[in-house]
Amino acid sequence: FPSHLIMNLVPVMLGAISLSGILYSYFKIVSSVRSISSVQGKHK
Repeated sequence: FPSHLIMNLVPVMLGAISLSGILYSYFKIVSSVRSISSVQGKHK
């Protein structure tokens, strides 16, 4: 691999990893909120 290609790929990889982590945590929060609201709805 040419060094400039690696220098361009590293931040892209890091950005993709951080973005996927943010999306994963966001979906976990949304799913937990939905399960909490559905449980509260069953109690009514």
